[in-house]
Amino acid sequence: MTEPVTNPPAPPAAPRPRKPGRGLRVALVLSVMLNLLVVGVLAGGALRGPHGGPPGLPGQPDIRALWRALPAEARADLRDMGRERGFPGERMPRPSREERRARADEINAGILAALRTEPFDAAAFSRLIDGDREALARRLDAAREAFAAEVAALSPAERQAMAERLQEYWSRRD
Repeated sequence: MTEPVTNPPAPPAAPRPRKPGRGLRVALVLSVMLNLLVVGVLAGGALRGPHGGPPGLPGQPDIRALWRALPAEARADLRDMGRERGFPGERMPRPSREERRARADEINAGILAALRTEPFDAAAFSRLIDGDREALARRLDAAREAFAAEVAALSPAERQAMAERLQEYWSRRD
């Protein structure tokens, strides 16, 4: 009698490569978060300016500290004035978002055209990137005057409290 043919036992399957485990994913996420934190701290320090001095341009007052020292009601009044009515002395109301975008698109198109023009006209390019300095200066002057008028409208006690907040801020910063 013949024996039935049986297949020899199959060799054990090769182990499948393991997928990276949860621990590796967590480590990668933590690494990315730590890198972003370091980049954020470095960028914040660079934007803050040199240590020991006020942020902003040398020889200019620390407007951010002055703004923070204002009473909340005065800040709200200035915000409303700038948004709704425009500052006193401004000749034109603030353009709408669409108008500002259209103006930016027009300027950007001019810059691209100037870059592509041969021969290159450095004076025309300089005028394009200079923007409307006069309008900016008028707006800054009007904002400065409105800020001073708002401080002048404070009571002596409110101005004293503002001075105390400024002194506290500046001593903490040093």
